[in-house]
Amino acid sequence: MPRLRTVPSRLAKVGMRVAPAAINRQAARALPTNSAQWRRIRDWVLLRDHYTCRCCGRVVGGKGEAHVDHIDGNSGHNPADGSNWQTLCVNCHSVKTAREDGGFGNAQRR
Repeated sequence: MPRLRTVPSRLAKVGMRVAPAAINRQAARALPTNSAQWRRIRDWVLLRDHYTCRCCGRVVGGKGEAHVDHIDGNSGHNPADGSNWQTLCVNCHSVKTAREDGGFGNAQRR
């Protein structure tokens, strides 16, 4: 059992490498995702895009399959014409978010 004694020290070293989350993304949003206004916008964007991912063309319709995304990544930029919103499938949204916010070896945007 000598290896079990080293686990806490190894975990402490890993914890030092993991940076804490900079901000709470939900708190930083201009419109909370549980607000009636955001749900109306989301429904409008999904209908405008015909429930089709703008990246890969996949039709997304089931619960949790469709994400409405800010094209420029700025949740404070919400033009009335909807030009900053797009429909993405879960996979494409994850890849885009990782590319923008760091992850998969990418540097975080500032």
